[in-house]
Amino acid sequence: MATKNKKNKNIDILDYTYVPKKINSGKQTITDMSNIQAVYQNFLVTKTGYLVAIIETSGINLELLNEEEQTDVFETYNTFLMTTLGDSSDEQQQYLDMTIPVDFNDYLLSYKNRYLAELEKDTPNRERANLIASYIDDVTQKMQAQEMSTKKHLLVVKQPIKNKTYLHLNKASIDLNDKVTHYINRLEDTFDSYDLQAKKLHSDEIMAVLKNMMNFTGH
Repeated sequence: MATKNKKNKNIDILDYTYVPKKINSGKQTITDMSNIQAVYQNFLVTKTGYLVAIIETSGINLELLNEEEQTDVFETYNTFLMTTLGDSSDEQQQYLDMTIPVDFNDYLLSYKNRYLAELEKDTPNRERANLIASYIDDVTQKMQAQEMSTKKHLLVVKQPIKNKTYLHLNKASIDLNDKVTHYINRLEDTFDSYDLQAKKLHSDEIMAVLKNMMNFTGH
């Protein structure tokens, strides 16, 4: 009987039993409030036992389309939903349209390198260095003021993890990767005439999305 009880106890430990608690604003840390437990192979692992992937798609500018073309877009989108979320499907999807600040870090880094390279010349051109410095200052101020932003179109999909073993975690990652690939192919094929492109976000890109959701200004 003791062995049986011990076995049952082990099964309970491996099961996902976490239930999200009501957020007590101001008295909990981000870790306490978040349902995210870890990152595994560019997927999020949730405390409730799911592996989550995020697919980013390019947008379709409806303002450039006439009424008939706009109707066609919505009908095409409805077809995609019906083929992935039909009555017999247990799939769940979440769509996010997020406004995020434009990331100029790579652009700034290249100009800073140009500025330093100019100063390190035997006969530096001070006027050119000052002009480059003015570009750096202008872009930096725009970034800090969040004057320029862009839209991200995200599709969130998930896969259940059977229990807290590496075997089932890895199995879920394989299944979710296949699902993501299938969704990307379906999206691009369905909206081929609109040149829509889709890609799976990597872990650093996912972290940037989550950071933006919590703190748009980045301060």
